[in-house]
Amino acid sequence: MVANAFSGVLTLLLCIGAGVLAVRLGYLDEDAETRLSRLTLHFSVPCLLFMSCLDHINLPLLEELGFALLLPGLIILLSWVLAAGLGKLFRVKKENFGLYCVMFSMSNTIFIGLPVCLAIFGERALPLVSAYFPFNTLAFWTLGAAGIAADGGHAGRPKARGRALANIFSPPLAGALTGAACAIFAVRLPAFVSDALRYMGNMTVPAALLLAGCTVTRMGRDVLRPGREGALTVAGRFVAAPLISYALCVAVAAPPLVTQVFTVESAMPVMSQSMLVARAYSANHKLAAQMITLTTLLCLPYVPLLMFLLEKATG
Repeated sequence: MVANAFSGVLTLLLCIGAGVLAVRLGYLDEDAETRLSRLTLHFSVPCLLFMSCLDHINLPLLEELGFALLLPGLIILLSWVLAAGLGKLFRVKKENFGLYCVMFSMSNTIFIGLPVCLAIFGERALPLVSAYFPFNTLAFWTLGAAGIAADGGHAGRPKARGRALANIFSPPLAGALTGAACAIFAVRLPAFVSDALRYMGNMTVPAALLLAGCTVTRMGRDVLRPGREGALTVAGRFVAAPLISYALCVAVAAPPLVTQVFTVESAMPVMSQSMLVARAYSANHKLAAQMITLTTLLCLPYVPLLMFLLEKATG
């Protein structure tokens, strides 16, 4: 598994490098990047999640996993509580507090987490990624969006609440839930429909990695100067959240694959949506962009180390 992690990380680095090159050559400007992001999020990701749930979810699997399916929600909630406590202890600026808690406790489950898990575990990880994703989305567009809105002075406004509510029911979440429902009720699609959905879904990983390369390129050297919030965010992403995930999985005797996938997902970079929401609510979007880039860069060499420790711990 550690060898898979090294090989997978090298593959991801090459694809991210292609994104960097595309920006340098002028093939992907900011407008094209925005359009590619929307295309991926609204078309290919829902197709991928729909087909992964349809292919891999079944009643025996759900019965086997049981309470473990709720673990992602507990992981995120406990990470948020810890982030808030550490933020007060280390005197994180009030105008950055909500964004900092989001960056500390919520991870990029799709654009980075999905390619990483596929590279390490293969398609057997897809149902577990699909289980982690709804909790992460729900937490971000409720607790997270409210915290960021408070940073920018928009807390409690009807427009802010309506925007967050609309984004909870996003196309990716709809794809995952619809696919799970079809799997549970044994709905079978015509071959030409399922093939079309697979083709669309297969665009997700390369597009996501190209976008990661774009983010790295546009941030430049400023990414290497994290402040107090940045240092705490890195500690949360790569130390606190994985430890919480592992401890909870062990506490409920989750299967090794569940423990490994949930722990890897909890240790992924800062959510890319945090920058968009911070900009929309007049919060510190530059801090969000900086931490998205820094945690993405640190994540790739960190993953093999995490897998080595998880293999030792889970036997």
